[in-house]
Amino acid sequence: MGSRLWHEFIYPALKRMYGVVRAAGKKVFIHSCGDVDELFDDLVDIGLNCFNPFQPEVMDVSTLVPHYRGRLAFYGGMSTQRTLPYGDVGDVRQETQHLLDLGAEGGYIFSPLTMCQGCPAGEYAGMIDLVQSQPGYAR
Repeated sequence: MGSRLWHEFIYPALKRMYGVVRAAGKKVFIHSCGDVDELFDDLVDIGLNCFNPFQPEVMDVSTLVPHYRGRLAFYGGMSTQRTLPYGDVGDVRQETQHLLDLGAEGGYIFSPLTMCQGCPAGEYAGMIDLVQSQPGYAR
């Protein structure tokens, strides 16, 4: 689509919709697939609070979280295309811990990117166990 067409056709409609939500005292949380990080500044400017899915296959998770901390939260980030289906328990624990550390100062909600059908149960359980062992985790 390109920036010019996005700004002409999509941006004004989103700005109006987000404005209504924010005027009602609510938060704006969207889902958009793909590599859309070039839109984050504009989306934050018009009122976006949280973005999902945070897809590590196409976005630099380690750079984006600190860059937008305090302005935009991210939800997702655990790879359901690489790590969960194909990594071993150690790979899953390492990526989980990295994401938890990355979000320790806020601006990040840990979650698998999407549902992971066919992911090995042991790897998934290892991820859940590590998350639940974190200080401040509430069941």
